Amino acid sequence: MVGSPDSEILLEMNRMRGAMEVRAVSAGDGLEVVFVAPANAAQSDIERLARAKLAYVRAKSRETEDTGKRPDRKGGWIA
Repeated sequence: MVGSPDSEILLEMNRMRGAMEVRAVSAGDGLEVVFVAPANAAQSDIERLARAKLAYVRAKSRETEDTGKRPDRKGGWIA
């Protein structure tokens, strides 16, 4: 998909014992997501998960803009 904001994704992976912290940034629009994957996960699986999570976050953001509702504030924490 040439016109997709996720046509190029930058990945940063940091191994922490049995897990891998993954930071994925969409080069098209700068959207960033962070998730944890198993340390032995294949890179193709990590890339697929990154694309899916970017699409999910983008859709949720678009949904809140369209409906005017506040985000549900589920699924995360701030340190």
